[in-house]
Amino acid sequence: MRVTMADVAHSGEARFRIETIEDYELATQRIATLDVASPGEEEQRERDALVEAVRQWDRKHDDVTGWKDRP
Repeated sequence: MRVTMADVAHSGEARFRIETIEDYELATQRIATLDVASPGEEEQRERDALVEAVRQWDRKHDDVTGWKDRP
């Protein structure tokens, strides 16, 4: 993934960009890990940012709705 949580600590904002299927898998695994833990504020921001990155990936790679974007 393009951004690490170390970068987040400096900026105060959690944003991720999933670029590969491997990134996608790592993101979903991390979300699952954060879901079973009792997260603090930083972990909740990380989880929210990962969920948004996964949603963006899904929208871009969704074969069911992707046909609408093709000419």
